[in-house]
Amino acid sequence: MSTDNERNADVGAETSEKDEREMLYDNTDYDHRRFEPVWDNEEGYPDGEIPPEIVEYLGENPESSHVQMAGPSRTIFHLCGRPDVVQMIDDPAYVIEDEIVVIPIGCFPSSFLLSRYQDEGIFPWDHIPGLPVGAVRKSSIPASVTTSVTTQELKSLYPLSRSGTSDERIKVLRLTNIKNRETFASQVIAQFSDGLLARKDLLFRGLSLNALERSLSFFVPVIRSTNADNEFGPGIYATEDLKTAKDYAGVTGAIMVFTKPDTQDMNYWQPTDDEWKHLTAKWLGLSLSDIRVPEAYHTADIIEGPMSTDQAKAQKKSRFARPDTINQTAFVSYHGCQLLRRELKAIIFLE
Repeated sequence: MSTDNERNADVGAETSEKDEREMLYDNTDYDHRRFEPVWDNEEGYPDGEIPPEIVEYLGENPESSHVQMAGPSRTIFHLCGRPDVVQMIDDPAYVIEDEIVVIPIGCFPSSFLLSRYQDEGIFPWDHIPGLPVGAVRKSSIPASVTTSVTTQELKSLYPLSRSGTSDERIKVLRLTNIKNRETFASQVIAQFSDGLLARKDLLFRGLSLNALERSLSFFVPVIRSTNADNEFGPGIYATEDLKTAKDYAGVTGAIMVFTKPDTQDMNYWQPTDDEWKHLTAKWLGLSLSDIRVPEAYHTADIIEGPMSTDQAKAQKKSRFARPDTINQTAFVSYHGCQLLRRELKAIIFLE
């Protein structure tokens, strides 16, 4: 999955070592007097009982939540070695504020947050290496989308959208973003009385409103050097797990709902455990020797495999990333992206 949930990479761009590496300190390796602790899926919560404001997101069983980290954004930026962002949070001259955030699996924590804040227009572009300085054009939920599921013409929602048919119609819903992931999933499934979200052949893609508008205009990955969430390389990523898609959508994003396409005529690749380790190590830029790119990667249209649980820690400890039990499907060719685009059935808008 991706932070604007389009997994992006600039294959040929020259980036600094700082851009390519996002080191993560130990959860206990900071001054607790200046920074509130965070929960992570490997070390848990360092100060005893998890506070209710974090439990509100993770639920009563955080170990089974398939979340990478949860806690104050200020601490997460500190752990990721971004004192410049911490200073901005502390400075009232900036819009960015400290908040409780959830970091999904399959991404670098700091990169995920910076991409989200940039898309939301609350973070200056000149503080993100590689991005041009400029104003952010904020997107909003189309006015015709209500809190009840309706079927609407896509071009009336997004006049710049492109589709295979002139009268493409999809289901849309505006929903308050409930913090608890389990409660959110139950409520949104119940909203679709036709049973759409109860189907087992769905893929979900969480992304920002800006990324949604761009995707509907041209359904290909955005390629840029600053995105560090490319476990299978550039592509459009989706998952069968609605809760993980919610995490990627952020507070005010959207979830695209697709039915799984027919892949009979596609090069559909499911890497073995060893192939997955080497492929992710290559795209995450891990400092490991003898990393081999699997031959099947070069001809794949679609790649399906686990999301990683610990990208930043894998870099810090110079080891392979660890797979989660949640899978992701990456559409990594023009043909693959086109196939997925035809299967768009609904968009859930979060506010």
